[in-house]
Amino acid sequence: MKLPALWKPAKHLRRYAERTRAVLVERFPDAIVPRRQPKKPLKIGILDDIAAAVPEIPRPHLAFFLKDYTRGPTYFLAVVTAAHRVDLCGEPAGEITPEHRTFAAAMLARWEAHGFRRDTAFAPCPAASEAA
Repeated sequence: MKLPALWKPAKHLRRYAERTRAVLVERFPDAIVPRRQPKKPLKIGILDDIAAAVPEIPRPHLAFFLKDYTRGPTYFLAVVTAAHRVDLCGEPAGEITPEHRTFAAAMLARWEAHGFRRDTAFAPCPAASEAA
């Protein structure tokens, strides 16, 4: 029995997230950014907005993309430092609660304990500059 494409092994999920991100960066450049760019904290409930705006991408792929996008150190850094959240157009769409800032600061501290450095977070990858 052949399984639907979504239910392939976990190593394929990263590819789904990357493909989804490529589409969303193109469609919503004021909210979703490419890798190695400073992120903006996204509006709570933005999954519904994205699903309505891009119905051709399966909702589970969108959900996995958002999980990937919002669980890294650059997103936590954005939550700690930004004044507000943004919608798909990059417009302010809600304040960041103190609880969210505290959680993001704790997660950022964990990332920094494992080698994440704020001062080099958005520098080009060494491999990318060597390939050029």
